[in-house]
Amino acid sequence: MMNQLQAKEVAADSLPFPLKNAGRLKSTDPEDLLSLDLIGTGSGRNKSGVMRPSADFAIGNIGEISMVATRMTPCTSVVEDEQKITLAMLYAGDTYRYLKDGSIQRIAQGDVHLCQRTGGTAHIGLFSGIICEIDRLRLERTMKAMGVEEFKWNPQSSYVISSRRAGAGCNAQRHLWSLMSFVDELLGESSYLAGGLGLDDQLYRLLALALFQEEGIFERIQKYWEVSSRQWKNPLDELVDYIRSNAHRNLALLDLEEQSHYSARHLQNLFKEKFDCSPMQFVRKHRLSAAMEKLQTAGHQDTITNIARDCGYAYTSSFSTDFHREFGVTPSVVLRASRGAII
Repeated sequence: MMNQLQAKEVAADSLPFPLKNAGRLKSTDPEDLLSLDLIGTGSGRNKSGVMRPSADFAIGNIGEISMVATRMTPCTSVVEDEQKITLAMLYAGDTYRYLKDGSIQRIAQGDVHLCQRTGGTAHIGLFSGIICEIDRLRLERTMKAMGVEEFKWNPQSSYVISSRRAGAGCNAQRHLWSLMSFVDELLGESSYLAGGLGLDDQLYRLLALALFQEEGIFERIQKYWEVSSRQWKNPLDELVDYIRSNAHRNLALLDLEEQSHYSARHLQNLFKEKFDCSPMQFVRKHRLSAAMEKLQTAGHQDTITNIARDCGYAYTSSFSTDFHREFGVTPSVVLRASRGAII
């Protein structure tokens, strides 16, 4: 005699699919879907004796972020300790529960769940939504670039971002879904538009905004931005001054993000518009110009190695290559000429 639970059937296609333009739809068992490297949530298993478990899914990209749009029958996902972050957005379906260390979080339709994969179990109902892997270091760098020098990130925490707890002036959950709706429209035109427009940066910044709100520091960050915006009436000019004052350092794009509080993508656009080059090309040009000036005025005690290091180069070979590419002459030729002029 067939067990009643075993006879139970649940149809995933009774739910709307979360994205209209995510690409070719594939079907699999939820257990196989949850073991995908792309999701990396550990192992999945059938739930409630569903006789014909199913999961429809499609894989899309937002720049560097790969996302799985899916609808599936109920299942259980055992989250392994991977020190990574899963973003799960519940578009439609049942409430699902995330259990960890005896505590339970309930995620309802429309909610966004940001969970560090340090172990736990998710009991998922009939689910339609979006799942993607978030780079923890990139998220922390984004928060720092937005004005938080040190975010007190609890490695055991997970966050439910819900419109029911939206603070005044900020509904991060709604903004995240609006971004996904925009991504969906772009996917209908081209699979590369979302990345080309830098929407992966935008997603990270919205997640950072949501975390600021969840941790109760959103108002403090707003005040910081207000002061910062008054100080940065000519932000690019001040950033150029910063580059000139720090030519001796091996500046990276992250340094420019932290100094300006602009995203890397926005800086790329600003420098391209004003200087017709990328931020790091501008940094390199300035370092090389400073090196040319030092070589032309060098004394007998100065060496190419010392000048290279003074201009932020750790390796003389890299300095010589960049210098020759920029000026069409080697540093040694300029140094010999300057010493000849002194004599």
